Amino acid sequence: MELFLKALDELAPGLVTGFYLVGSVALGDFHPRGAGRGRLSTASDIDFVAVTDRRLERELWEMTALANAHARTAARFPRPHFDGAVLTWNDLAAGPDGCPDVPCVQESRFVPAGRSGLNPVMFCELAGHGITVRGPRPVEVDLWADQDALRTYTINNLRAYWRTWGQRMQQRSALSLAIGLSRWFPVWTVLGVSRLHHLLATGTMTSKCGAGRYAQNEFDPRWQRIIAESLSLRTEGAEGHRSYRNPLARRRDTLAFLDSTIDAALALPAKS
Repeated sequence: MELFLKALDELAPGLVTGFYLVGSVALGDFHPRGAGRGRLSTASDIDFVAVTDRRLERELWEMTALANAHARTAARFPRPHFDGAVLTWNDLAAGPDGCPDVPCVQESRFVPAGRSGLNPVMFCELAGHGITVRGPRPVEVDLWADQDALRTYTINNLRAYWRTWGQRMQQRSALSLAIGLSRWFPVWTVLGVSRLHHLLATGTMTSKCGAGRYAQNEFDPRWQRIIAESLSLRTEGAEGHRSYRNPLARRRDTLAFLDSTIDAALALPAKS
C-alpha cells in the first residue's frame, strides 16, 4: 500500500485524495498465507478503494500514472493480490448503480474502465468497516450505504451466483471435480454462503471466519464437521479442526451444506 501511494504521488502528485482499505483487512480476517495456489488459494487479498477529485479519462497521463504505479506494486509484491477500484467523491455518494465504469484492479490486473467491486457490498463495507489511510473518515463522507439494496443484492447473489455455482460443481467434469476436491472449495463455499446467511439473519456484515463462528453457533449439528474443516483450512489450523481424510466426502458435504444454507437464507424474514 505504501509503495503504491508513494509511486502514485511521484508520478501524479495530488491525484488520489482518499484511500481506504476494505475486505478481509478491514474486517479483521486477513490471512496472507493459505492452502492451494493461484486462484484456488485460500490466502486473502488486499482490497482498496482509491478516490480522486474528478473523473479520469483514458487518454490522460494520469491514467498512465495510475497503471504504472500499480504495475510497480504488483511487480514488487505479486502476492497477495492488491485489488480495488478508483472512484470519485461523487461516485461514493451515488452508489454502485450511479457509477460509470472506473479504473479498477482484479487479481492484480489493472483495467482503465471496469466494474470490479462496484456493488452494494463494497460500498456498505466501506461505510461500516473501511480503514482510512488518506482522506476523511468514511463517517465524514457523503457515502452511499443503502441497507435495503444490500439485502436485495444478497438475495439475488444467492439465487443467481451461489445456486448456479452449486449446480455447476455437482457436475462430474474434470474441472468441477478438480475444484471440488481442492482445499479452497470448502473455504470459499461454506464460509462464503454462511456470510450471506449471517447478513440476512442479522442485518450486519461479517468476515469469512466470523461467518464460520456464526455457523458453528447457529446451524444444525450435522454441519459442524464441514464448518470446522473450512475454518481450519482458512486459518491454517488456528480455528476449527480437520477431520476429512477423503476429499470426495468433503466435496459432498460442502455441496449439501451449500444447498441447505441457500434454502435457509432465502426463507429468512426481512429485518425490520
